[in-house]
Amino acid sequence: MTIKPKSALAVLCALSFVSVAACGSPTSQDANAGDSLSGQQLVYVNYGGDTLKAAQAAWLDPFAKKTGVRIATDSPSDPAKVKAMVQAGNTTWDAIDIDSVSGAEGCGSLYAKRSELGVDVKDVAPQYVTDECGVPIMVQAVGLVYNTKKFGGNPPTKITDFMDVQKYPGKRLVFNYAPGSIDPLLLADGVAPDKLYPLDTTRAAAAIKKLGGNLTLDSTLAQEAQGLESGDFSMCLCYLGRAALSAQKGAPVDVVWDKAWEGWDAVYAVKGSKSPQAQAALMNFIATPAAQSAFTEQLPYGPTTPSAKPDVPADLKKWLPQNNIDKMGPQGEVVADMKWWVANADKTFAAWTAMTAG
Repeated sequence: MTIKPKSALAVLCALSFVSVAACGSPTSQDANAGDSLSGQQLVYVNYGGDTLKAAQAAWLDPFAKKTGVRIATDSPSDPAKVKAMVQAGNTTWDAIDIDSVSGAEGCGSLYAKRSELGVDVKDVAPQYVTDECGVPIMVQAVGLVYNTKKFGGNPPTKITDFMDVQKYPGKRLVFNYAPGSIDPLLLADGVAPDKLYPLDTTRAAAAIKKLGGNLTLDSTLAQEAQGLESGDFSMCLCYLGRAALSAQKGAPVDVVWDKAWEGWDAVYAVKGSKSPQAQAALMNFIATPAAQSAFTEQLPYGPTTPSAKPDVPADLKKWLPQNNIDKMGPQGEVVADMKWWVANADKTFAAWTAMTAG
């Protein structure tokens, strides 16, 4: 369940997804967190579906129980909405999970810097800390997922099979969002990993045109998961953590690890929050190895904290990128060039909109 921001605070204690501790008197555990947080209110936003369920179980409910902070949720993440509310001086979202490209673009203007809030990311691997605002939260792999019922004993074996609609006919799924879609699409079109950046948007547009009616662009990741679970697809350039949960639910899917692409999200504190202390406390909570482990146990994306030791179920462990590096090719995983993305975000987002408009 999600709650729209305008009504969230009015109904918090009536809804089952809010921690019981958040609506009652502080427990002894809450009191230890300090009276300054008890009773403060936050709205946490991410892309919805399985990701929201994972955040609720791993972070939001435990944090609410520990501190007495009341937390509502909303989805999907939308940087444009953040910009509108901050510019209007009416911040109703407090913490948001977004891609690191959009987050870096708004760092300091839409999102508070970690130094302003006292947020510590010492446990996070330095390669994921690519701006001054976000707390990196999950390492996401996008790879070729295929329908095991479609191709019998002749399944796809390499990422370029995604473009071969003669040998492997059927519907292709791609998330309709520039970062994490253009990059894997170009790899599928045959671009070598060491030549991926700068992204060739002209070539990406040609690949989309080539796929034509075989391509379905999913507006949300939850919709993409539904497509996998329905079985009405042949291949997908999918976020593998989501695909893993679809497989757990019985979807007929498997993965080709060849040239899997790796990116990461971060949680950002929206400027203008009425509860900045709670904002900072939640972000510090999320930045810990224990919290990151708890999330990976719910949704098999890799933690950004190297010392995290998640206890992942066996049926999900096979989907974790860190367990499959040897299957990705001589180059290993293809890692997002966040420096390039941040410098070229506006024109690349515009190019994606133009190439997918038809």
